[in-house]
Amino acid sequence: MSTAFSSEQHTTHVWWQRLRPRLTILYLVVALLLVLISGAGHLRLFHEFGKVFGGFTWAIDSDSSNGQIVIITTPPQLPPFAIPSGSLTSDTHIIKANNTPGAAGMQKVYQHAHPGEIITYTAGGDQTSSMIFTRPTSVFNWDLWWQTFGMTFIAGISWLIVGIVLLATASEWTGAVEGLTLLPPAMLLLLYSHWGNIQSATPPDFIVQMVWIPCFALLGAAFIHLSLTYRPIAMMKERNPSWLIDGLPYAPLLLLIGYEWLSFLTIGHVPIRTNIELSLGYAVLGGVVSLSIGIVSILQMLNLWPASKRRPQEVRGQIIPSRIRHHIGDLLTLWIGGIGLGFCFGVLPILLTGKTLLPLSTFYMLATIYPLILLYAIRSLRLIARLHVTLDQREEALQEQQKTARVLQKTNEELTHATELLLHADAHLRSLLSQRIHDQPKQQALRIRSLLGYWQHKLRLEMERSIDGKVTAPQIIEALGKVRKISEELERDLHGLQLLVEDAYQRRSLGLKLHLEKLVREDLPQLHPESSLQIQADLWALDALSLDLEQTDIGEKIAEAISYTVTQALLNIYNHAGASFATVRTTCEENILKVEIADDGHGFNIRNVPPEKTSLFKGELKVRAAHGTLHIESFPSPGPNHGTTILLEIPLPPEAQLPVSQALPDYKEQYN
Repeated sequence: MSTAFSSEQHTTHVWWQRLRPRLTILYLVVALLLVLISGAGHLRLFHEFGKVFGGFTWAIDSDSSNGQIVIITTPPQLPPFAIPSGSLTSDTHIIKANNTPGAAGMQKVYQHAHPGEIITYTAGGDQTSSMIFTRPTSVFNWDLWWQTFGMTFIAGISWLIVGIVLLATASEWTGAVEGLTLLPPAMLLLLYSHWGNIQSATPPDFIVQMVWIPCFALLGAAFIHLSLTYRPIAMMKERNPSWLIDGLPYAPLLLLIGYEWLSFLTIGHVPIRTNIELSLGYAVLGGVVSLSIGIVSILQMLNLWPASKRRPQEVRGQIIPSRIRHHIGDLLTLWIGGIGLGFCFGVLPILLTGKTLLPLSTFYMLATIYPLILLYAIRSLRLIARLHVTLDQREEALQEQQKTARVLQKTNEELTHATELLLHADAHLRSLLSQRIHDQPKQQALRIRSLLGYWQHKLRLEMERSIDGKVTAPQIIEALGKVRKISEELERDLHGLQLLVEDAYQRRSLGLKLHLEKLVREDLPQLHPESSLQIQADLWALDALSLDLEQTDIGEKIAEAISYTVTQALLNIYNHAGASFATVRTTCEENILKVEIADDGHGFNIRNVPPEKTSLFKGELKVRAAHGTLHIESFPSPGPNHGTTILLEIPLPPEAQLPVSQALPDYKEQYN
């Protein structure tokens, strides 16, 4: 993910949180210095207000030995001058003014001239003969200053302000680069006030030689810097300051600065023409390199150039997302297109031919408006990028949620499977326990009772037959009677233990319906002979579960859930409900088997069931394993409708034979 698509609305990296305020302060200091230096140049021009001049700004060619004059520009309000402005293709100089040679002579002529006075200029070049031209004088005023120098100051201020805003609001290093690269155009516009004389013969100052002219080379380095920053491969990873991208484009400037200082210290000035040629040469080189990098970036976005030489097949058409392509395309259009076109159609024609393709006032106005448009566009692109990131983050979060949901679903499936295994093991163990109770302890107790009864009867007969009374065994008979009574209690307790574990052995032997009928009619009354509870059972719907169906996996789960739930519910009614009657009703509607167990006991609060009472929890697990639902309603006494109702609903398999409904009188009404 490119840092241009940072997911944070504000800075997220500690290093950038520390660097951005310092960089912004440094930018403000540089901006303040530029404004002060520009203001010094404009203050020099303000001192020329009201003075007579030739209707053009001029400069002293420091490379000439006799102080020849080079024309800088002609204000748009005044007619053009026949002598072309100084440029790389024009070496025409003003040699004399009213036959007075040099810059000092021109200054003397202007000081004694009157507005509208015709002055004769003698011009010549290295390869041209002398030429004589005439031009009336004018008075330098506010309007001339505004059209020539004032609009450049406003344009420079506009570039500075936009640069500060972009830098101060940058959430990553790429945004900082966008703000910093606005300095070269701002410097060219602001420091233009140091170029040109009105009346005073002042040679090009230190600012022009050492700062303004090198700004062209700085602009070329900024072109390369932006092009390297806006490469797709650079936008697709976290962007940090790098000497290769952020330092190398500016390295040749060190050679240029070294040449300027060496010239300044040895001959007292920097050769203007050579300095301009070197600076413009690097500016053109920067434009060519920037154009080449931009073309490669466009080819990469069009999948015509591999984004990586190491893995061209893997990254072709996949490594550059569409949003990054649109983002880079817009940035290249804004920066390289806007600034490059402005440089090519504005500054470069002046330096090459001395004329602009557009009027200077129009060019300055466009130069003022363009950074504001640039600010709006970049801010919009940043907001769009953050919106894309937010959408990507939400999509990623959604994918994570889906992944988590799949993991939870898998865990739930594993838990469900484990629960089914536990329930199956529980049912198997209880069935095995029930069978063993039936086959071993219960049969042994029955055998003990039979043997004791036999010997008790036999001893009683022997005693009655004995004439002499020698066979008397009343104590033995009494002991055997007690043992028999204990055996009967043991048998009853073992049978009750079978019911506690839900007599699966009996259910599988008799079938679900007969098992529950025997449970209601015989087993539970024998286990609780002292209870007066009356149970009415309506089990006709259980005929849907045939013995063959109960042998299947789903039939086993359904029978297990119904048998366990009914058994535990009736045991709780006997032991805890204090009820006088209870009903067990079954119905079958739309292939849904319903079993309802109701009583008129004192009820209970379902939320207060202690955790050690696991029968309810196990019942819910068994019903859920059979794809059914279990509903419990209980109203504590002394309410009018006190009692508990348990409703069990289980869907039947398609192969179940639905029975015919059988009407049964309401047992509750018989007790009312």
